[in-house]
Amino acid sequence: MNLSIQILIALVLSVAVGLGVGPEGLPFINKWIAPIGTIFINFIKMMIVPVVFCSLIVGVTSLGGDSKKLGRISAKTIGLYLCTTAVAIVLGFVVAGIIHPGEGLDIAGKVAPKVKEAPTFMQVLVNMVPTNPVDSMAKAQILPIIVFALFVGVGILSMSFLMILSDNRSLAITLETDSMCYVTVLRKIATATTSATWNEIVYKSLFLVI
Repeated sequence: MNLSIQILIALVLSVAVGLGVGPEGLPFINKWIAPIGTIFINFIKMMIVPVVFCSLIVGVTSLGGDSKKLGRISAKTIGLYLCTTAVAIVLGFVVAGIIHPGEGLDIAGKVAPKVKEAPTFMQVLVNMVPTNPVDSMAKAQILPIIVFALFVGVGILSMSFLMILSDNRSLAITLETDSMCYVTVLRKIATATTSATWNEIVYKSLFLVI
């Protein structure tokens, strides 16, 4: 069965399970189903840094020492990352301004969230060069990892080991994703719908479709 169909079925089943068990079934879901989704999310987070790091190094070393081509690709990589980030931020603001997410829902918290001040352009450039690459990897700071991987790739003479990692990581991610993705969807949606009203479900479904 196609993975998209499995996810769609999981969405429908999760709503049915959430409405069926109600608030009384939330402890059971949190105890027995939620850990499966947490393991899946942790797996995805675990693979982000190694995949980005190894893929960039393999890509750089496969250029065969062509410094001009390396410079162009490096500039395009960093530029594409910055552009896609900017586009995502703009789209987020535009969509939020149109559909007003959260309107009509009781989502008020006890403490107001703290909004961080946006860094300046020069600060972004400074933060691109990590003082501690291991710390950047631990915190999943992608831009410093990209820069570090580019520099490491330039100094690598043999790439056989990294090519093995880069070639095999797709198989591992595909196997884990296919087997656990719909279970995670089931857990997330079922947890959210245990105590939700029909109006909240309709509103959230409309927001998800948009």
